Amino acid sequence: MAHQFIVNATIQGVSLEEFKRLAADTTLHEQVCRRIPGENSEILESKKVGDIYTLKRAYNLDVNIPDIAKKLLKDAFRLHRTDVSNLEAMTSTVDLGANLPLQASCNRSVKGSDQHIEFQLEWTVKVKVPLIGGILEKHAEGEIRKFSEIELTIVEDELKKNLTV
Repeated sequence: MAHQFIVNATIQGVSLEEFKRLAADTTLHEQVCRRIPGENSEILESKKVGDIYTLKRAYNLDVNIPDIAKKLLKDAFRLHRTDVSNLEAMTSTVDLGANLPLQASCNRSVKGSDQHIEFQLEWTVKVKVPLIGGILEKHAEGEIRKFSEIELTIVEDELKKNLTV
């Protein structure tokens, strides 16, 4: 059985209409990607067709292990991420693939008002390792929560930069 959890976040000082306008520009998404911590980061695809925006990226996770282990494991912690967003409905699906026995996906929605926007990320994580999969899923949740917080902080910073321009 897969592990499920929800991440909620609010950004004050940005209206839903401002967010929709800024999110319609692919450069905002690309700027956020470039600031995510990791090594060997690359944007594989960034395309908008009508209201559907697809962003595919890959990067090596910034894991806390000795440098010698990183060299030996090389791309073992390489993450492939695909976000498919409906810019009109303000919903997205996120799929994470890795060179690890991990499956993770998220349904993301954005709601808000004239004063703030609210993100809800509904994650499902499955680690395909017998006996210890559940323990690893809970660890994966912690890492996903940490990186979600980092990413949302970057999103907030980029939104506010673009609002002052």
